[in-house]
Amino acid sequence: MAARFGHKDLVEQIINWHPNLIHKTNLNGETPFHVAAKAGRFDVILLFKATVEDIARVRDKHGDTPLHCAVRNNHKLVIWLVVDGDQEALRLVNNAGESPLVVAIDLGLTNVAHSIIFGNPSTLDHRGNNGQTPLHRAVLSRDLAIVDRILVLKPELITMQDGKGRNPLHYAVSLGDYEMVKKLLECNSSAAYQVDNNRQIPLHFSAKNGQVSLLKLLLNPCPDTVEMINNEQWNILHLSAKNGYVNVVLYVLDLPEAEDLVNGSDIAGNTPLHLAAMNFLSNVVYFLSRNSKVNIRVMNQNSQTALDVVYSIEDGGMELQKHLTLKALKSSYTKRAGDLLQDGGFVDTDVEKTNKIGQKSREMATTMLLMATLIATFTFTAAFTIPGGFKNNGPDEGMSTLLGKSAFKAFVVTDSIAFTSSMTAAVLVFWSSSYQVTESFMDTLPFAIAFTWIALVAMALAFVTGLFVVLSKTLWLAILVCFIGCASPAILYLFGPLFLLVFDRLSSSSTSLARRRNILEDNPFLFIFRLTKMIY
Repeated sequence: MAARFGHKDLVEQIINWHPNLIHKTNLNGETPFHVAAKAGRFDVILLFKATVEDIARVRDKHGDTPLHCAVRNNHKLVIWLVVDGDQEALRLVNNAGESPLVVAIDLGLTNVAHSIIFGNPSTLDHRGNNGQTPLHRAVLSRDLAIVDRILVLKPELITMQDGKGRNPLHYAVSLGDYEMVKKLLECNSSAAYQVDNNRQIPLHFSAKNGQVSLLKLLLNPCPDTVEMINNEQWNILHLSAKNGYVNVVLYVLDLPEAEDLVNGSDIAGNTPLHLAAMNFLSNVVYFLSRNSKVNIRVMNQNSQTALDVVYSIEDGGMELQKHLTLKALKSSYTKRAGDLLQDGGFVDTDVEKTNKIGQKSREMATTMLLMATLIATFTFTAAFTIPGGFKNNGPDEGMSTLLGKSAFKAFVVTDSIAFTSSMTAAVLVFWSSSYQVTESFMDTLPFAIAFTWIALVAMALAFVTGLFVVLSKTLWLAILVCFIGCASPAILYLFGPLFLLVFDRLSSSSTSLARRRNILEDNPFLFIFRLTKMIY
């Protein structure tokens, strides 16, 4: 306690009375040296250093030395007092394999890290329990200043691989840090060719994460990496197609090497088109299948084309996405062959599945029609019971009393948009329901969904602006109403996946998988959320 609060005279007196207490530890295995270092008590540490030898090497139960404690609490003067005459103590690691330098880097203490490197450059030779170097940790902390310093003193660290076989460039690309990647490539571009334990190079990470700018940056000095594959035999087009990144797919399709990538098969014989199709990524499927370099009739090891793959997979609640994927593939077959029926007769063999998808979608359309009708009713009523009422006499009799207010004008515009959009959605659903052909019906459904969401957003804005104009004299209340009206729908949309997950977890404790699926399909809120996610 005396060491923690910096009572130097009391510390000295206690040492004189009971010298054995100087090495006594608390329940955390900390000695008074650790406690003083953690609290930054420079004068107490100075007293301990004169009394105890090798104070910098004393460890607590976690293997931390007083140096680790001082670094964690950013006590720079204490650090240098502790290591004075014992610079090698800067290389000591705790039970977690962390050196004081790594602790400083992880906590973002750039100045402390610089001082440690300056005091003992050999601290850069440290390898943690996971095989990571200080450069790995600096990249993960996104500390460009420390990375620059390390590369000047020890540039060979850029090709050092950790326990997963990844060098610092792998992590820089995974983080999407453009400047970090640029600096590492300028130092040593050979790091772009190194593979990790899954035979992935940094370029694969950029394709998997949809980072076109990093893809270009990596290919500029190392263009031949474009054809490298991982242990699944996936190239960058496989990875981007599987994860639904249209921007990367379009960029790769324009590369001179695209002809060698588009029809590449993985260990299961799947091409990029197969992977996009089995995940119902209709936008990726559309661009791939329309590209003349792509062979849409390639079969995988199960003797399935991309079209066969889509038909063979259950929609799992993604009826509309599956329909759009099928539509994109069939359209490509028609465009290339001129006659869809010549391709194995797949239309006749899957009529039952198509009708089943259509039945679910028609049930969804019923819910949408109800929503659109309710929105139209509310907004129509609001238009004739406008905020503030009407003038009862004078030359402007019958005109709105708040016509000159900007908030009122915003109310009128948003209410009109909500009414028009909801009516359009209702007409689309009603009109498309008259189609007997399932595909024609499902083609119009996405437009109805889009108009419904426009109507919902506009109705919320109309509600907020209408209240604001009548509450503007009490500004704090008007602002609070605006915040509640705008924030609540946004929070619901952003955390919708979390609500869905909680609902699914609660159901799983007492409900079978088949039953949970029925619950999800029958619940209108979850259905709307699913459609929203698809549109977004």
